[in-house]
Amino acid sequence: WKNILWVLMLVCFSACSTSDDPKVEPTPEPEPVETAPLTVLAYLVANNNLDDDLLANIGTMYDGLATMNKQATLLVYWDGITTIGDNKATHVILKYEADGKGNVNGLPALEADAPLDDVLEVGEIVKEYTTQLSTSKEVMTKVLKDMVALSPTERVGFVAGSHGSSWLHTIYTTGSRAFGQDGKGTDNSIVLKDIVASMSSTGKKFDFLLFDACYMGSVEVCHEFKDVAKYQIVSAMEVPAFGFPYSSFMKYLYQGSVNGYKQVCQDYIDYYEYILENESGSAWGTVALVDSKEIGTLVQEIKSEIVEHKSELSQYNPSTLQEYGRSGGPYLSYDLGHFIQDLNDGVIPPSFKAQMDKTVLYKGCLEKARASYQDYSVDAENYSGLGIYIPTSKRPKWNEYFKTIDWYTLSGWNEVTFSWNF
Repeated sequence: WKNILWVLMLVCFSACSTSDDPKVEPTPEPEPVETAPLTVLAYLVANNNLDDDLLANIGTMYDGLATMNKQATLLVYWDGITTIGDNKATHVILKYEADGKGNVNGLPALEADAPLDDVLEVGEIVKEYTTQLSTSKEVMTKVLKDMVALSPTERVGFVAGSHGSSWLHTIYTTGSRAFGQDGKGTDNSIVLKDIVASMSSTGKKFDFLLFDACYMGSVEVCHEFKDVAKYQIVSAMEVPAFGFPYSSFMKYLYQGSVNGYKQVCQDYIDYYEYILENESGSAWGTVALVDSKEIGTLVQEIKSEIVEHKSELSQYNPSTLQEYGRSGGPYLSYDLGHFIQDLNDGVIPPSFKAQMDKTVLYKGCLEKARASYQDYSVDAENYSGLGIYIPTSKRPKWNEYFKTIDWYTLSGWNEVTFSWNF
């Protein structure tokens, strides 16, 4: 009995006593991080005088990615004068993956505006190519297919950064065509149809196409890309060499939504307005967000206006219209809305205006501008978001090429018999 009593006392003592050790709480499960709905693909052709600026764009893209609170992937194709990597590669795909918790490619994010060498060192070279012409259809097709295959998401968006010349196959003495300038020579750029074919070859309809290039905000350009990109972010005029301020709006690109793309456009205008008011650098700009599915109907409205006014257009002088491209390509682009208004005694027809409002979801411009070599100020009242080419006696060679593109017939210009007298 003594043994039994002793055991019972121990049990009671154990049950009634408290431990000096604190109670161990279970480790909470980490909050799941949402994945961005799309991957951003950037195709940067910088084997030209934009090398430093486009390289800087990789840095600002990184800065924007690093602040994401979602998992997101950025794939950058680089073809520039500056080489990347220990083996001095000139044509590579760089991958940056943000985990939404402050890390990029498994490393703590660099401080904003970190040295570009550090940003490039963080980038993972996932594909390397031998020397190639990045503005050939075959190369662009190959690279875009590789980028889509590397994308962790079904949805993708496309940033195209380099020189641009709207629909025109060549505008500068260097031979620069509609997009890009890969070194020097007569075949160093790529026409719109070849870009469309390359994008289409991926089997994807891109969520957005952002042209960080001059003059790509024309109705002729937007029409070409209406079937391969749902939305287009473009500028009717020259884009400053620095380009788009990616650090502030990458999170909006990754939203994959109309509101996000509108914010991208707003950030573009806000950035250059800030430069204009607070710093000494060049500052000007226009930007528009275009809904591709509405472009077909807009073309019908344009054709109706051109055909209806074909007799007066045969001798039309556009010199009173708001013009874009005055620096590198005078006569290349005039404001579309201002043009239609001028044809109709100062009043834009209601049906045309309604369709423009459906097509151009956002339009922004800097009314004042600062540049050392050109006045880039824009009259906001005569800014509709898109430009248009109006055939002119000043550009006979352009007119010959204009007749070879589909737009010439689709828009009704083929029904105008020109007899210029100015």
